[in-house]
Amino acid sequence: MDAIGVRRFSVVGVSYGGFVAYRMAAMYPEAVERTVLVCAGVCLEESDLSAGLFPVSDVREAAELLVPRRPAEVRRLVKLTFVRPPPIMPSCFLSDYIKVLGSDHIQEKTELLQTLINHRKLSDLPKIRQPTLIIWGEKDQVFPLELAHRLQRHLGESSRLVVVKNAGHAVNLEKGKEVCKNIIEHLQEPGSKDEPSGEKEVELQ
Repeated sequence: MDAIGVRRFSVVGVSYGGFVAYRMAAMYPEAVERTVLVCAGVCLEESDLSAGLFPVSDVREAAELLVPRRPAEVRRLVKLTFVRPPPIMPSCFLSDYIKVLGSDHIQEKTELLQTLINHRKLSDLPKIRQPTLIIWGEKDQVFPLELAHRLQRHLGESSRLVVVKNAGHAVNLEKGKEVCKNIIEHLQEPGSKDEPSGEKEVELQ
């Protein structure tokens, strides 16, 4: 951004991208004006796995779920990600998906996930001050809704939570128009230090 002369900007991050966006906002508060975090479990703690908050119980199982190596593992991940998964997922297509998007750096992705989760505590998470929109699928099974409420409490008055009905972790795909509408409204709001916090539930059919 410096290279192209952009001094102030907003960041939007979906899932793992939300971890990146949050980190950018914490590191560069003078550059990042606003943030949007979509189903980004930045408030997770390692203890949440053993406590039963997630469909996995340890980091190894999380890595197997989020970094699939076989078609059956992709199907499991899709079923957790979508409220209405695609009815047909041919194995040949899923194998190609793994080869194109996942096979080159499986070990690196697994190590990244382990580093992300191991010893993670909410008390270590910095509190960003930028106006932050949190968007979450009501039925998210990858990062359960409890993490959205936890993040909203952590950020307090600088944040606003939108819970999208009948959507899962892939809320940006399942309810794309509504997600984009909320993002645009957030980015167009006038800046204010006194912006109210709160939760808005979006009823979708």
